[in-house]
Amino acid sequence: MPKSTVSSLLTVAPLAPFPPPWVDTLLGPAPVISRTETAHGTVVVRTGPRFTHVSVTIPHAHVLAPDVLAADVRDAYLSVATTLNAQQRHPVRFWNFVPHIHTPSGEGLDRYMVFNGGRFAACEHWHGSPNDFDHTLAAASGVGVLGEALAIHCLAADAPGSPVENPRQVPAYKYSRRYGPRPPCFARATQLPHPIGEAWWLLVAGTASIRGEQTVHVGDVAAQTVETLDNLDALLAAAETRHGTDGAQARFTSLRVYLVGREDVGVVRALVAARYGECVDIEYAQAELCRADLLVEIEGVAEL
Repeated sequence: MPKSTVSSLLTVAPLAPFPPPWVDTLLGPAPVISRTETAHGTVVVRTGPRFTHVSVTIPHAHVLAPDVLAADVRDAYLSVATTLNAQQRHPVRFWNFVPHIHTPSGEGLDRYMVFNGGRFAACEHWHGSPNDFDHTLAAASGVGVLGEALAIHCLAADAPGSPVENPRQVPAYKYSRRYGPRPPCFARATQLPHPIGEAWWLLVAGTASIRGEQTVHVGDVAAQTVETLDNLDALLAAAETRHGTDGAQARFTSLRVYLVGREDVGVVRALVAARYGECVDIEYAQAELCRADLLVEIEGVAEL
């Protein structure tokens, strides 16, 4: 799959709407592939021995009216649910790529807020009451991309994962209405239900300079990066405690760094290297983020 990387000149390519390559590793060398055309978009399913990857593409999402887009997102998520229910598999990670994510889409709303409305409706149907979200939602990212299509990718496992929250942040599904009529539905991380090789994997959601539920260090990319790294460290510590390996020094093995400004890559790259220099698989890509005041977002995989 296409991959955006940093060159020796520290340039950054625009984000391609695909999950990181480690997803292919989990699926195995020869997944079974199926493709279905539906009323709301194209559904592609790749099934391996223990994991399934479902992707749904909603074409021309950039011109859909807000109510139509919300309905299509709801239906797309429910098509993922139908596929996974049939396979008896469980979502552990989502990637959502929303075209022109900050485009105004109704009074006081942008396209990401509309997307969240559709996702929330689907999660209520799929998982039940929002009171159940604390143990049913998977980790996720939601970022902007160029082009016209909205893409949803879901990685699922043959057993449920364990969600992990960050004690420095309000769970996203409990955000106040200042961030839209319906909150974003995702966990801060998901621990996979079984080890990969000899290690337990933690799939870390898109993480940014948010404390509580508010953006901090607005306009300062260096400070936002440090805050993001502090959030990642806090999340790893919470996962270690939950896993019963407190003090075992969880470590990142793969990172994806989203940057709003390509010119910021040098500053961000230096800070990431100083904190996680042992991580050799780091991908950088230029993308709009879910809030207009965020400048950097980081996701990844850690071993516990």
